[in-house]
Amino acid sequence: MTTHQRHRRPAVWALLAVTLTAILGGVTAPAALADPDPSGGKLVLVLDSSGSMAEPAGDGHTKIVAARTALSSVVTKLPATAQVGRRVYGATVFKRTQPGACTDTQLTVPIGTGNRPQLRSAIAKYKPYGETPIAYALQQAAKDLGASGQRTIVLVSDGEATCAPEPCAVARSIAQQGIDLKIDVVGFRVGGKARSQLQCVAREGRGDYYDADSTVDLEAGLDRLSVRAFRPFRISGTPVQGGAQQEGAPVLAPGHYTDAFGNDSTAKYYVIKRTMAKSTLRAGIAFRRPSGGSFVLKAEVKLNTIGGEACGWSYPLAFEGDQGVATGAASSWTGDYPKDCTDGDQLVLTVSAGDAYKEMKGVPYELRIDEEPPVDSAANLPTQAGDPTWTPMPGANPREVVPGSSFADAPYLAAGSYKTTLMPGEVQLYKVKADWGQRLQAQVSIPQLGAATGKAFGTLRYLDMGLIAPTGEDALAIFATQVPGNAGRRGVVTPQGAVKGATTKEIRYLNRNGANSMDGGTSTPGDYYVAVSLSRQEQDRAFAIPMTLTVGLLGTPGTGKPEYVNGASPVDGGTVTPTTTPTSEPSDPGDKTQAGGPVQGRNDDDNGTPVALIAGLSGGGIALLLVGLLLVARLRRTPTTPAPSPTQHLDRPQQPNGPQYPNGPRQPNGPQYPGGPPRG
Repeated sequence: MTTHQRHRRPAVWALLAVTLTAILGGVTAPAALADPDPSGGKLVLVLDSSGSMAEPAGDGHTKIVAARTALSSVVTKLPATAQVGRRVYGATVFKRTQPGACTDTQLTVPIGTGNRPQLRSAIAKYKPYGETPIAYALQQAAKDLGASGQRTIVLVSDGEATCAPEPCAVARSIAQQGIDLKIDVVGFRVGGKARSQLQCVAREGRGDYYDADSTVDLEAGLDRLSVRAFRPFRISGTPVQGGAQQEGAPVLAPGHYTDAFGNDSTAKYYVIKRTMAKSTLRAGIAFRRPSGGSFVLKAEVKLNTIGGEACGWSYPLAFEGDQGVATGAASSWTGDYPKDCTDGDQLVLTVSAGDAYKEMKGVPYELRIDEEPPVDSAANLPTQAGDPTWTPMPGANPREVVPGSSFADAPYLAAGSYKTTLMPGEVQLYKVKADWGQRLQAQVSIPQLGAATGKAFGTLRYLDMGLIAPTGEDALAIFATQVPGNAGRRGVVTPQGAVKGATTKEIRYLNRNGANSMDGGTSTPGDYYVAVSLSRQEQDRAFAIPMTLTVGLLGTPGTGKPEYVNGASPVDGGTVTPTTTPTSEPSDPGDKTQAGGPVQGRNDDDNGTPVALIAGLSGGGIALLLVGLLLVARLRRTPTTPAPSPTQHLDRPQQPNGPQYPNGPRQPNGPQYPGGPPRG
């Protein structure tokens, strides 16, 4: 063990202990209103038993010894209710030329809850031996998990597949078997082609990829992926299949639905039926952007009249991070024109993947439709909210909280402080109920990092924060003053720590008439979401940093609550059961790819050497921040044409403007995240 590793190990173990206590133990802060049940999912560990696992692991042990150590530790920390199994490949046939080499995989421990002794025994007998039939092992693992429920495959491999078919294609096929199935991957001391192949498996399997270069790295990655298996990003709602054109499209009432992006750039069509005359309809979508790749997200959600006139649209944006959580919404509110946006009995909703349809093919999304009745009179309602001034929050006495990884499992938080850990590339979601007259503040505090964590962290990273309205609109007040860090979406973190704040405007009905979509995002009360992510670098190993999240609700709840026509009440699409039966769920393409023979021309020595951890961002990143400040100032002077700030990672094209004209034509909804994208 090197000197560095001797100093590093206690810090990593302490960090893992905090993470596992909070997450695996299900500890919940007393002030949290609820914490979703993490049980009910299934996990199968798919482990490499090929001959190359006998090679050195880089910390004085062989890879197989490192794997045994890491797996034994992780298994002891799994929740008792977690359904876990173990499958190995390359364990019984020595050479690829021997019969059965490319189907050499066994489920050594069936998936279950009372099998921890069997898991520990199987891990102790884990030995390096044969070939690397990754694709066939993945196919069998998918069958182990069954056809329903939350299902996760965690693949650990130290090299490239030696058998056809291509694992990436198999991962894509497996992912199509259900929206609750994903494949996470840990590449153990891999590089070059092997690393690219494993990253592709994770990307096509809608999972996460981690590099590991030592026992500590491997344990940290397996720890986190095992935890995520029981809290994955989940899509919820009633299945529906959008039409290829307006004619024949499914007719939907307010409610919560699921669908998936198609195979090309053609939009999916839905007809939205009003249940109240002159109501405001809001349609929001949420999905997980596929991890990896360099494509720009150009999805679009749009509301039109039956006659084709535009009411509102937006480009859903994704948070910086491997989770890639993306949201967007369109509203029918236009004031007086076009008239049918307000008066029409039906509107047409379209959802399109845009130019990136190849990368977005088959990605599932959830669709939420809300309906708000018209008000009796807006004359006595508070005017549009102005730009707020930050109210300091000390953040004392934080309590443990389990972060959500999707909107469905985001924990409710009351005002107060909470502590957890944050990994690079991870997006965490929290839910806060905000009422009329209230303003939401959220503050993330990162302390000075220890020596080992600081070395893994590097010089500089970005901390992204987002505030998301109930139907997916951006709710960030980017011109707020005295906000810690800055009022935008992106802050800078160094090993010395950081404090970053974000706030909404006060929630008021007439914010719908504001200059951009962020104003419109704070025109209704309900469940708002705080999203937090830390930027990831290409060669990151698994590590986590401590984080404190402080939440504040300012203002008197109920202030400015409107009176609706005939005493009607708004319809929250996230809580109602759809009253219209949609068309059936898209058919399952099935698993049509089967294992074949050995891969020809493969270099068995191409495991590669892991590239060193990329150091932090250079002075160019600081320059971008300065440029961003100038652009924000310019944006301030011209509020009807919001411009994105280069300080943010903008994972989409320039967006349409967002001014609203109560007495005349209105532009479509403005940029959903001009301060930067919310991306998990």
